Amino acid sequence: MRGPAPHTKIATEIVLNHSKARLIALFAALGSPLLAQYGGFGGPSILSRGMNGGGRTGSNPIGFSFFAGATGTYSTNLNSFSNNPNSVSLDLRDTFGANGMAGLQGYRTTPRTSTSVDLVVNYMWTQSSAVSRGLSESLAVTHSRQISRRVMWYLGAQAQSTNRGLSFANSRYSPEPLPELTPQQDEIFDTRTYRANLGTGVTFQKSSRLAFSAQVGAFGNERKSKQLVDSRGFMGQGSVQYSLTRRQYVGASFSYGTFYFPGAYGETKFWTPQGFYGVTLTRAWNVNFFAGMYNAHTDRLVSVRLDPFIAQLTGQSTALEIFRGDNRGFSGGFGLFGTYRQWGMSITATRGVMPGNGFYLTSEQTSLNGNLSHTLGRRASWSLFARAAETKALTQQLGKARFYSLGTSVNYRLNGYLNFNSNISVFRTSAAGSRIETDRFSASAGIFFSPGELPLRIF
Repeated sequence: MRGPAPHTKIATEIVLNHSKARLIALFAALGSPLLAQYGGFGGPSILSRGMNGGGRTGSNPIGFSFFAGATGTYSTNLNSFSNNPNSVSLDLRDTFGANGMAGLQGYRTTPRTSTSVDLVVNYMWTQSSAVSRGLSESLAVTHSRQISRRVMWYLGAQAQSTNRGLSFANSRYSPEPLPELTPQQDEIFDTRTYRANLGTGVTFQKSSRLAFSAQVGAFGNERKSKQLVDSRGFMGQGSVQYSLTRRQYVGASFSYGTFYFPGAYGETKFWTPQGFYGVTLTRAWNVNFFAGMYNAHTDRLVSVRLDPFIAQLTGQSTALEIFRGDNRGFSGGFGLFGTYRQWGMSITATRGVMPGNGFYLTSEQTSLNGNLSHTLGRRASWSLFARAAETKALTQQLGKARFYSLGTSVNYRLNGYLNFNSNISVFRTSAAGSRIETDRFSASAGIFFSPGELPLRIF
């Protein structure tokens, strides 16, 4: 489970000026893949009362921004299942391609409410027809309301459809809570995937130091290939946070949830208590730690070999048996965040339970993420990301899966409306005890049109 983020980080993400909002709208579609660790809510710090409402990215009460563009791409080891959804055969291709993208972000704020809508559409064409082509879409909607001076309610929903792992992610620009989806780059196979999540919650500011929070949510992952397993789930979380000083806070949380795998793949119920601590080291740096344990109980059907004598009598060599298992382990991590005028950096490490990626079912995942960004003058910006993760199946006799990724992105503003963007990334996947290994290289470059934030006066 991921612990609550410090309130200073939430403030940095919400209070965006006009020019930064334009860059974020672009990098939401062009930047590195989704790097969030599954296992909890991406909700706000419960000590964020008094900050700008979620979804607001400019100085106007109503506005929107959009972008559109095209890129040329080259990718290696793209894979796809055969046209027969029940087939296990896999095609691998190195191919050139082209992407056409468009995105829109709109928001509306009042003294008590804030609403935002974020949409990204991406059409992927590849030179080889043996690998995935078609549309990928992402839509996020958030709403928050200050019910009283001490109580705030918030709601968030997100839906995605993609035909390729490592495609793109539409980052949410507001703090509304959503159960986090499995990182897209952990999908081993490039198959059409439908993903959605929904969350709602309330915070109660008891005093200037003490606050309480409660959240509930649901998620779903549907995959086109019948060889891969779908997953759905529900979860809830309650937390309390106490500010020791203006720079330090402590707290505790308890989460309960379930992962359900349609068909004969069973269900996992889990609960996770955690404690957390955060401190603002300087004006630029803050760090938070969270630690606890997870307890996961699984019921599922497994295939077992029958005794030869029974097999001879029944004519069947295997039978289904109910598997019940309990797993316990450490859940926690830390986050280090630094923000300067031209530099930004974050390092996060997490461990928790997750619903798998269609090949692995309920799993324990440990991940380490690093992000670095730099503004080069008034026109250019550069970013670097790196990630390493290890997944261990809790209910299957599979070897560990390991995921490694490294990439960089450069954006240059040609004029007030046009931007040039380029990305280079490398990925390595090792799964099922190294029986499945894939190395992938991906590069893209293109031009994007982004006029910036446009105010609306029609409401």
